[in-house]
Amino acid sequence: MKAHRLSLRHMAAALALALCSSFAAADTTVAITIDTSSFGAGGWLDLQFNPAYAGAPAATATVSNFAGFDAAAAVETAGQVSGSLAAGYVFGNGDSWNDLFHSVTYGGILSFDVTFGGDADLSGNVAESVFAVSAYGADGVTLLGGSSSIDGSLAVVNWTPATGGITTAVYSDVATISAVPEPSSWLMLGIGGMLIAGVARRKAQAKLG
Repeated sequence: MKAHRLSLRHMAAALALALCSSFAAADTTVAITIDTSSFGAGGWLDLQFNPAYAGAPAATATVSNFAGFDAAAAVETAGQVSGSLAAGYVFGNGDSWNDLFHSVTYGGILSFDVTFGGDADLSGNVAESVFAVSAYGADGVTLLGGSSSIDGSLAVVNWTPATGGITTAVYSDVATISAVPEPSSWLMLGIGGMLIAGVARRKAQAKLG
């Protein structure tokens, strides 16, 4: 009977971890950091969210949790961009060029989160929209960060609403992209961890018994 209970716990733990993995695959938020310590005194950070192809499914990118940015700094926008540093900026992909050009002070770490949204296209259209980050000098023209990308992007996130898929690319050592699990993922991870801990305790008790 004891072995049977232990087997059930193993199955429960495996199920919880499987559910956690499925939730994690659906997470739609990433954190982006840019180390500007080698960039000089100040310049501009350029954030874009544009359809990769004409007719790409409607999508949004919400940029929030800014760190290292000055709320009083100059901001220039183009296309479907609205919001503020405090409330977050929302990018649409309805125009071919959706851009936020934000004046920044260099010398430290700039970071923010990007959350992607958009309904799945029932026609099966798997066209992506692309979120890209670039850094410019004070002249707004000189690219910084030593990007290996032909367009100077430091980091890129491709979002496909039809599949809920995210792919990322980093083109400079100064940039990092990391996943930000949704609350449901943390919950399932916690449940899975507790079940595994329970199995371990049972095994220890069985050895002592």
